[in-house]
Amino acid sequence: MQYDLTAGQILRLLGAGGPENKSSFEAMKQELGLPLPQPYQEFMETAWNCPILSTGDLWTGQMIPFDMKPAPLYSRLNEEEKAQVCDYLEIGSDYGAGVVTYGLRIEDLTQPDPPVFMQHEAEPATQWSQAYEKLSDFLLENLLNALAMAEYETAEEALEELGWQYADYAMGYIEAHAEEEDAEEDAAVDEQALVQFGIDPSRVNWRNSVYEGRAFCCYDEQSEIFYTGLWDGNDENSLYLISRDEEE
Repeated sequence: MQYDLTAGQILRLLGAGGPENKSSFEAMKQELGLPLPQPYQEFMETAWNCPILSTGDLWTGQMIPFDMKPAPLYSRLNEEEKAQVCDYLEIGSDYGAGVVTYGLRIEDLTQPDPPVFMQHEAEPATQWSQAYEKLSDFLLENLLNALAMAEYETAEEALEELGWQYADYAMGYIEAHAEEEDAEEDAAVDEQALVQFGIDPSRVNWRNSVYEGRAFCCYDEQSEIFYTGLWDGNDENSLYLISRDEEE
């Protein structure tokens, strides 16, 4: 069981991306004309124009319903505002609401894994605060939120096109034990549910999610099954099994 995969590694194992995605990303990068941190470069070569992330908080090109591409903060500031803040490469925003924008300081782009900052629309465009210590954490959280379907079923639909299928552990248990009186109660998603699939809960790489819970993803390389979910520690824990579609 693999517990500590990076966001880029997960996408590649899922078969996302391809030569056209990478080529399109490289064209955008040349147009942007800025150096990009290694975690961002590695991830976006696969994530660019990837349907799995088309309703996420990271701008990945072709999104729903518009193209969303990284751009310098200074491109939307006047000269007076520019004098009050360093330049940022804006790389995302909270999907749906769009009240928070995420960015990297231009001066940090040569760092191995720079911090991610955020700007709230209620504050001046020149006011930013740190949101993540590492860019790699931001990328992984975005992908895990998508895979665990924290808000949208986009990932399930996109992965079906790539030859994968989702199985909801709780729903599967209830259907298999429909005649039992306590089926719904026994279908609770907890650490014991992980153990029965050979997952060591103490090794799971939990990531805090903006959706008020902890998301995770681990991969059984022998069975080629991904296990993912978003847990709030109460009754809303989810557990999905993403496996190869046998009909493909």
